[in-house]
Amino acid sequence: MSDNEFSSDEYLHKLDDLKFGMIGPNPKKEHKTIQLDKRDNNSGMGEKAPYGISRQFNWGAFLFNWIWGIKYRRWILLLIPILLFIPYCFIVSIVLCVWAGINGNQWAWEEVQYLNEEDFHSAQRSWVKTWLFFAGIFMLLCAPFAYKYLKPSLAKKDEETEFDYYKFLSTIELNIPKEAINKTDASDNHSDFINSGKYIIYWIRPENELTLKNMNYIRNQFDTNSSKLGNRFVLYPDLKRLTDNRASIRNFELDAKCKNDVCIDTWLYKTCNRGYCIINPYKKTFYKVRAKDKVIEKAVSLLKSGW
Repeated sequence: MSDNEFSSDEYLHKLDDLKFGMIGPNPKKEHKTIQLDKRDNNSGMGEKAPYGISRQFNWGAFLFNWIWGIKYRRWILLLIPILLFIPYCFIVSIVLCVWAGINGNQWAWEEVQYLNEEDFHSAQRSWVKTWLFFAGIFMLLCAPFAYKYLKPSLAKKDEETEFDYYKFLSTIELNIPKEAINKTDASDNHSDFINSGKYIIYWIRPENELTLKNMNYIRNQFDTNSSKLGNRFVLYPDLKRLTDNRASIRNFELDAKCKNDVCIDTWLYKTCNRGYCIINPYKKTFYKVRAKDKVIEKAVSLLKSGW
């Protein structure tokens, strides 16, 4: 048997060795490579935020304050709702809210990892949008109750001050409507106003303790300044006694006594039931003064101006 020849037993042994890997080079193990992307920011690592982020005010932290603080592990902000229930400590709560707004971006950057700066800003804007959403819902729910409870107090305030809702005093000379003058009949109430030889200070109110007090105040001022007024003015307070004690200046309306649908009486009731009218019968113009303490003062100034 030659050297290259094998017996049948040896041949079978070599086949088994090849089969189980005992002959030949050892097989190499495969190594899997994991690619790790390099981060382009230091968020979530407790480090300082970029200047473009840290310098901005965080409105989410300011508005949501203690709720925002739970998310970003700023536990001191939990004092805000507690301080609100302690007398005179609400100022500290406001200071904490402002402090959270100033430092909020830095705190959020330290605690949470973001993809980039835009991802950070988007996350913080979502806090503001959420607050606006809930604030809008709250206002819609409270509007009916606010209107119900504030309407009586506003009406009462208007009656006590005798101001209209306008916040300014009328300083513009206005014309009496020509229709009111032309359609006034001699038998109508206050028809003599049109051809009066004196300036007229007129107002109409429901008669009550307040309006009587205001009338006496204006009369005293009128008498005190009689030398300045020079017998050129006449006072004409028109106080109406109402059967309904709940009647107020705001809903105070009267039916004018006119032969036609429109007359000077109609105009007076509509115009002078809020404020005080200083009427010039010569020019058919008037001024409207809102406050009782300005009526005589305005009359004197008009006389000095050659009105």
